[in-house]
Amino acid sequence: MGTQTAIAEKIRAKRADYTLAVKENQPKLYEEVSEYFGDEELLKQIKNNGGYKITKEKAHSSIEIREYYQCSDIKWMAEKSRWKGLKSIGMVRKTIKKGDKTVVEKRYYISSLANDIDLFARTIREHWSVEVMHWHLDVTFKEDDNTTKDKIAAQNLNIINKWCLSILKLFEIGKKKMSLKKKRFCISLDTRKYFQQIMAL
Repeated sequence: MGTQTAIAEKIRAKRADYTLAVKENQPKLYEEVSEYFGDEELLKQIKNNGGYKITKEKAHSSIEIREYYQCSDIKWMAEKSRWKGLKSIGMVRKTIKKGDKTVVEKRYYISSLANDIDLFARTIREHWSVEVMHWHLDVTFKEDDNTTKDKIAAQNLNIINKWCLSILKLFEIGKKKMSLKKKRFCISLDTRKYFQQIMAL
């Protein structure tokens, strides 16, 4: 939803930069960028030109490999003129290895940033952290189902939910790890029991 031409214009009007995820809701743009990064020869050229970075980390008993690609060769793009200040496009190829299973995911991006693979990779990771937070707000607090019409009341609820989310991430119940949703449920069953522990965080 965030990848809209009007949003890109507003960001640039504030003299800021953007890195926006390209998804199927922008079909022509998605087709152009995904086909470009589907060319293995072009990927080799991007690597040779310094537009490549790879990271490896262990997470939840699996190994995650992220390959970042960024290039400023965008003169060929038919969609280029629609996006204010567009300077580069990028891809992240995430490979998840868990036991004998290997899953590969690809995500595409447009950006007003010039070629700087370290900066590009950092903005992508920050983008994911925001997405994860919104996912938790929806799953744990059903925020997407909130029907509060008053704008200020809705903003206040959002602030409270984010505050509670940060507490749930820090707070542990028992020795076994629980999902944030389960933690919330357990606390709601006996708020007096957990109140002092929460306040001590």
